[in-house]
Amino acid sequence: MKIEYAGTAWHQAEDSSEARAASEILDGVWRESTTQYVGIREARLQQGLREPKGFQQILNKNIEARFESAGWDGNGGRYRFRDFWLRITFRHQMSIGSDFLDALRMDRKEGVKLSAICACPLDVLRIISPNDATVMTSFEKLKLQAAVLNGVIDVPLMLGALVPNSEISSAVLDKLLLPRPRN
Repeated sequence: MKIEYAGTAWHQAEDSSEARAASEILDGVWRESTTQYVGIREARLQQGLREPKGFQQILNKNIEARFESAGWDGNGGRYRFRDFWLRITFRHQMSIGSDFLDALRMDRKEGVKLSAICACPLDVLRIISPNDATVMTSFEKLKLQAAVLNGVIDVPLMLGALVPNSEISSAVLDKLLLPRPRN
């Protein structure tokens, strides 16, 4: 995956070394996570077990391991390196306000100079968790919330679209696009 940064109405996107590093850390995580998901799915089906509905947990685990390995502080989708704070979310859309509030707190209380909140575009969420994609925080919903908060919040904040940038095999892609079980 990579992060495509965008500014907000009150803050232009910046090209910081930490923001670039965050995107580089994610390089290959899409291939790694999709391959793991398909392997888990196939193993569960062979054992007669129910297949997983989505693979955001796998993505979260792999992302966390990469940031930890790179020396960033944090977990649970919240990472900090020097004076840069990054939020990567695959959560329900009802949590979107808390992500903006966290960015405000990091600026005002924790000495962070630049923050970014990142989510996948809806079309990518439909691959990750097709049954829940419409209720998850998407990049599009981040942009809408930022527009609503224009004039309310003024911290240096960028938004990020998490997009796949690693090639996956056609066999993995075909299995990713199969229907998933519902509740």
